[in-house]
Amino acid sequence: MYPYIELFGKEISMMTIGVIISAIIFLTTAWILTKRNHQDFLKLFYRLPGWIILSYILWRYTAYSLETWNYFPTSTANLITILSPQNYNFHFVGLLIASWILFYIFFSNIKRTENKRIWIDILFFSIANSLIIFWIFLTLWDSVIWTPTDNIFAIRALTDNSNLNKFDGVYPIWLFISFWTLIIHFIISMISIISKKNWLWIRWIIWILLVFNIVFLFQSYPRHWLITISWISFDIKQYTSFILIISCIITAIRREKKKF
Repeated sequence: MYPYIELFGKEISMMTIGVIISAIIFLTTAWILTKRNHQDFLKLFYRLPGWIILSYILWRYTAYSLETWNYFPTSTANLITILSPQNYNFHFVGLLIASWILFYIFFSNIKRTENKRIWIDILFFSIANSLIIFWIFLTLWDSVIWTPTDNIFAIRALTDNSNLNKFDGVYPIWLFISFWTLIIHFIISMISIISKKNWLWIRWIIWILLVFNIVFLFQSYPRHWLITISWISFDIKQYTSFILIISCIITAIRREKKKF
């Protein structure tokens, strides 16, 4: 829609602005909740640089390996290609894998069950708040093109620099995701308040992944390890998220039995 703004003669992408604003929202929410729950904010803050580096590398490496079929890059040129943020070429699978690893490491280092419950809520609200805003900026930054359409829900280019000029309109999937994230966020929060349970965040992850699997059907992107059943096509994004969904369901059942 409106992928760039010009500031002091330089073009700044909406992706970059979205990352910065979302990071501020994440840190602000986490700081408020850690103070409210008498937790150490620095425990989270000091880990963020390592989390960002790991997420970035896996995010980039997954995109590179799937596109080139080079799973073991050895040359300097290959490594530079992976580390370079050229064209913001990332892959959803890398982000899922990085998130799973980071959550596992973080909670493995927390020994007390009560503290785990508190930190689950802190991370849930912080991540949810930041993603709701981030996906709005992804709608403006139009390097991810969704299925073209001319119906009432279509979004169109607001500037000559937009990639949407190639189409009459496309589905505003990021806005749909942001809206459903907000709805799920509200429902899970109300249930958590009423039931006084902390681990309901895992339901939020399950629902969000299910929403992603639906909206991926409307994205125009190169598909890898493709399987087509009837008119529906599944690729590695769906495989990975389905595995994570099953893992979350098993974890939720185990935690319910343990009253975690």
